[in-house]
Amino acid sequence: MPQGFTFTFGGVPVAARPGDSIAAALEAAGIRALGTSRAGRARTHFCGMGACQDCVVAVDGALSRRACLTTARPGMVVVPQHDGQTMPAPVPVETTPAENLSCDCLVIGAGPAGLSAAIGAAEAGLSVTVLDERGEPGGQYFKPPSDGHRGNEARDRQHRRGDTLRARFATSGATLFAGETVWFAREMPGHGFQVRTVSGVRQRVFAAKAVLVAAGAMERPAIVPGWTLPGVMTIGAAQTLARRYGIAPGGRVLVAGNGPLGLQLAAELIDLGANVVAVVERAPFRTTALARLALADPGLARDGAAYLLKLRRAGVPLLSGWSVEALEGHDEVQIAHLAGEGRTRTIAVDSVAMGDGFQPQMELARLLGVPLGDTPQGAAPIRGDDGATAVPGVFLIGDAAGLGGAQAALAEGSLAGAAAARYLGRTAADDGSARKRLQKARRFQAALWRAYAAPALPAPSGDTLVCRCEHVTAGEIADAIIAGARDPGAVKRATRCAMGRCQGRICTGALLKILERKGAAAPPQALFAPQVPARPIPAAALVVEKPEWAGHRESSPAARPAVEPDVPLEVHTADLVVIGAGVTGMSAALFAARTGARVLVLDRGRINGEASGGNAGSLHLQLLSWDFGAKALAGGSPALLTLPLQKESIALWGELEDQLGADFEMRVTGGLMVAEDETQMAFLRDKAAAEGRHGIHTEVVGRDEIRTLVPAISERMVAGAWCPGEGKINPLAATAALARAAKAAGVTVEELTPVTALNADGEFYRVATPRGTIEARRVLVAAGGWSAHITRLLGVDVPVRGAPLQMVVTETAPPLVPCLLAHADRHLTMKQSDAGTLLIGGAWTARTGPTGQPQVLPESLEGNLWVAARTIPAVAGLSVVRSWAAMNIDIDTAPLLSALPGHPRVVVAATANGYTLGPFMGREAAAAVLSGRLRQDLGGLTLDRFG
Repeated sequence: MPQGFTFTFGGVPVAARPGDSIAAALEAAGIRALGTSRAGRARTHFCGMGACQDCVVAVDGALSRRACLTTARPGMVVVPQHDGQTMPAPVPVETTPAENLSCDCLVIGAGPAGLSAAIGAAEAGLSVTVLDERGEPGGQYFKPPSDGHRGNEARDRQHRRGDTLRARFATSGATLFAGETVWFAREMPGHGFQVRTVSGVRQRVFAAKAVLVAAGAMERPAIVPGWTLPGVMTIGAAQTLARRYGIAPGGRVLVAGNGPLGLQLAAELIDLGANVVAVVERAPFRTTALARLALADPGLARDGAAYLLKLRRAGVPLLSGWSVEALEGHDEVQIAHLAGEGRTRTIAVDSVAMGDGFQPQMELARLLGVPLGDTPQGAAPIRGDDGATAVPGVFLIGDAAGLGGAQAALAEGSLAGAAAARYLGRTAADDGSARKRLQKARRFQAALWRAYAAPALPAPSGDTLVCRCEHVTAGEIADAIIAGARDPGAVKRATRCAMGRCQGRICTGALLKILERKGAAAPPQALFAPQVPARPIPAAALVVEKPEWAGHRESSPAARPAVEPDVPLEVHTADLVVIGAGVTGMSAALFAARTGARVLVLDRGRINGEASGGNAGSLHLQLLSWDFGAKALAGGSPALLTLPLQKESIALWGELEDQLGADFEMRVTGGLMVAEDETQMAFLRDKAAAEGRHGIHTEVVGRDEIRTLVPAISERMVAGAWCPGEGKINPLAATAALARAAKAAGVTVEELTPVTALNADGEFYRVATPRGTIEARRVLVAAGGWSAHITRLLGVDVPVRGAPLQMVVTETAPPLVPCLLAHADRHLTMKQSDAGTLLIGGAWTARTGPTGQPQVLPESLEGNLWVAARTIPAVAGLSVVRSWAAMNIDIDTAPLLSALPGHPRVVVAATANGYTLGPFMGREAAAAVLSGRLRQDLGGLTLDRFG
């Protein structure tokens, strides 16, 4: 018997065996509550594969280590992590550039498909590197037993087949990097592909000529009332405990789902001596279908028959045609409510292993630009039998592209390895044997799912929790849809569903079901944009100093692809057409409607769907460091002239919040810009003096004062400029409230409606769209970085360009940043949301991708996080959950509010500081376009200043 050891969890010794994950050892000890969410829900071991992020704990002071993927070590100190309360430990941060490596063929995923592909590609003479997040190759299906496995017969036939595949891989010449989390993947035109990984706090950058994605699938959760209780886990998580560690979930175990995996798990648990109280299978028993299954693959059918026999001998009931409707319990699950055959029943339980099928892990394929298609099981990447996709050099294999099982994955891997070799100019024969095995596997899968055909689980409703990260219920999602959120992104912006650590992996399926139930089914192209990082990663791994700069990277932006409704416009005449449904356009529509005007708002996307919704929500009143002095355009004079308008607009935000009875999450917290040395202090003194001449109160304070204001500030900061009038606002909440108010005032909003032509026709303008033409007396262009596209339709080119910028968001943290924070000589803005996340920005540039949409630059993430951690050292101890790029507006740092030459009834309104100035610009733009006059003190904002 392998020698055991102990570690501590919350100060209590826990026994473990060699190779145990922290989660496995805790389950064996009967410990299930691993911490609490921000809402106070007990977090627990759920998915078993690192996707849900619900099992994160603090390990030896480091936050957010996944208990299911972290190997327990003797003496390890593990602490329950309470979101928003557990303080990150200090992390020594050094500027450590990433390690750069290259290969011909990079394989992501070391399961059956990935290992098979790597062997084939290496045997064809390619240099092959394989990446996997686990510590050993094999994937979910071929995972080997741990050294401390508790079972009597650790290696069954499935294990032995995995051993054989691993042995072939070990002699193939391919290189394995285990324990690597892939967080970034992108085609680099003319240079192949770049894939970035993190292991601990070390980053690697791989350059490859071809990429084979074999990331596998993840189990879809069965979302019913009580599914988040400790003791409830996926079937796959329970099977990992059993097959990898020889551990059975404790007490009375219920296995529930649809498909053969539940039968296999129950049989394995029985072998471990577990008390399996029932297997609940949604599909009704079908003798004829089972017979066809035996014809398709006798060997696999025999395995299934053996599982059934084992259940019968153990006296475990198989409830075919039943499903779990709800789970109950206090601190852990205690009761399962079942329904089937027109009846209901309850079962006392202590553990529940429950799932709702599988879904491909598509995030890396989407980052690499692989298009999606619609399948009966949902959206999936489009690829051929050999894994080839529409992106030359990218191959998708195994369950990462469609659910076909291990046998199909092995065959696809062989085909893809040879196809990659041919793509790179090597000789590799087409494997007819692999094609035959693939067809056989697909026939078996078709027969299998005919045998297991079952009604889909209904969409969750009411108070059922859907997003366990952000504690969003089905009822809240339904309310957002009723209020106008008609696609996943709009629901996400309205509710925070899918904004947490799991990045939507767990909750998106249920969200789509609710959308469909409400008559708003989302096509594949309407899914959330692919996420960077692809999985949460420690900020410390990305803290690398990068060069600073002045000015923006201009871009000519393209609109995000959208599906246009196949229905005509609701109205065809208006007093005013507003083009753009961001904060300026919706504010203008509201103020114009209040005067009695008939207003129609058009947007080719969704309300708040572009720059306004991608804004971090700073309410700026003092100048940022790049808007004053040597870095600034025209020495900062245009930006200085704007400061009184920003002050007026912040006050207007407060008035609107009161008038509308809405919560904009607006907080006037004050703003602090910190300095590290005397040169930067002198810069702050000069800036404060200039701001004072324009009516903005800014005070330079010393070391003690800045620590009183921001206790977590770095010791290297020696002074700061304090501006009490600054603060923050939530753009997702604020613009949505403005839109609701505008609609209530009679404004018609038409989303997914691009403007294709704009022509003067006497005293009217004709605004053409694919859904019909509108006749209006006046037009307001509030299209942000896209404004010049619209004005060119009238032959006028305005000096408004796009500037792609990006933001970074951490996991929930304890209070660290009580005010708006900036740096006197670095690109940084930072604030803490009401949800506890840190929002980190500072005009770090993004890039414009091949489609014209902004894309995150990993170098900008590194530089931005370096400045943030230099300013607030605790940042390095957090995980980065997401980032995004949005198309900001680049003018000359001052707003543009002007009638177009030759078109006095067409006004353009644009500003580079859009969210702070949003309601002010909307109000004044509405007044200008309706009256034909501009407020006297705003005369300097017109096109005349550009000569």
